[in-house]
Amino acid sequence: MKELDEKLSDEINEKFNRSLEFRDRGKIDESFVEMQEAIELIPSPKSQWSESLIIITSACEHFITIEKLAEAEALIDEYLTSDFCISYDDSPSFIKGIILFEMGNFKQAYEWFAKANSISRGRCFVEQPKKYKTFFNEYNQ
Repeated sequence: MKELDEKLSDEINEKFNRSLEFRDRGKIDESFVEMQEAIELIPSPKSQWSESLIIITSACEHFITIEKLAEAEALIDEYLTSDFCISYDDSPSFIKGIILFEMGNFKQAYEWFAKANSISRGRCFVEQPKKYKTFFNEYNQ
């Protein structure tokens, strides 16, 4: 994988952090714009960089928090369909499951949670809100 230029990486991180600060102050629109700008700074294909997974998953988690689910889904889908997706990492699959769950697409959410659960042997649920594990355990019963 390629390394982002240090100056560009710093610029992305600054926008990312500013986005989180806006969110924490309740300025959701500004937060969204800053995060979008941070993502747009990542050269395409966005998944090719060593920092890609952490940036993409963190951005998706942020979008979920501010209820920008379509944007989170588009971003994680771009990563999941890339040649750079790491098959042994559960986090992209789990995030996809969260997005679908929050959108009300429970059948698909269950499938993505099942994939993440298989990869992580259940560890994917450990530091997550209990509602996802409860849903996963009860869905097909």
